[in-house]
Amino acid sequence: MMVSNLQPLFAALLLTAVNVQALEEFIMPRMQQNTYLSHAQPAEQFGLRTVPGTDGPVIAGSAVIPPDQKVTVAFESGAIPLIRVRNNESGKAMNALIDSGSPVSWMEFGTSRDFDAVFLGSGKERLRYPGPLNTGGAPGYAAVIPRMDLGYVEISNTPLYVRMALHSLGPFARGIEAPQVDAAFGYDFLKDFEYARFDFRNREVLFSSSDIYVPDVDLLMSVCRITEVPEGGLAVQGSISGVPSNIILDMAGDYFFSRGDVKVNVTRQVSLGDVVWRKMPTLLLPTGSKRAPRAGRKMLEKYIVTVCPKRGVVYFERFPE
Repeated sequence: MMVSNLQPLFAALLLTAVNVQALEEFIMPRMQQNTYLSHAQPAEQFGLRTVPGTDGPVIAGSAVIPPDQKVTVAFESGAIPLIRVRNNESGKAMNALIDSGSPVSWMEFGTSRDFDAVFLGSGKERLRYPGPLNTGGAPGYAAVIPRMDLGYVEISNTPLYVRMALHSLGPFARGIEAPQVDAAFGYDFLKDFEYARFDFRNREVLFSSSDIYVPDVDLLMSVCRITEVPEGGLAVQGSISGVPSNIILDMAGDYFFSRGDVKVNVTRQVSLGDVVWRKMPTLLLPTGSKRAPRAGRKMLEKYIVTVCPKRGVVYFERFPE
């Protein structure tokens, strides 16, 4: 845990930030960043480990979730998969966006203090986020959240990156201004569960830690195989106008479809297994980008989408009449 003598420092820093720019983003000065980072603890202390990454060392390992747990959590803001996460012991709470298109999870600095985050590292090594995601001008450092609760399910030692700025999650808030996004849980978080079932009509997500998901055969429309893409995130095998393509499922993205291989306003056809979308409004990723095309929430919310990371499949089911 963070030593208690840092609490007055944080309170003073928070007060200064509010006086300078009321509730606007405040990137922490390097001196304050170093003060907190100097108390980093080894990842192994939390059942995690440090491994080499493409651009530098990263944290490997999973949060600890009790077996045989199942909980349904309501969305906080319309069809956006923004959920309330708490620490039932301390009474603290945060708004967490479920961002399946992101390979890793993020938390705003002030929220990380509320949830007693511990920065990770050993000796003088500090595990700074190595890329490639745009952090919006504020560095991110690996940390662990000792405890948080989804409803009544206690989750221990959740690894993520803390963005070293107050009052804003930057680009990881995905443009959502209200309610404020305090954290964004990426595909690394979803992979800790047996399945997560997104119901956009009823605006809720069901998490299960053990049960194997059995789709309703009368409602099942498609089964897609989960695959890997260089930038990470939840991707499945699909096709664009008949050409095979890996497609990222971006359930936090407020758009229909995006791609960078060609510049078009509408994509004629997108297929995910047996489910076909036609004439999809299309945003442009950087032209010539090697990043995978992305299916946004507006495209996906027509179906119940159940992600089964450990079985390596995603189910698409129509809503019952």
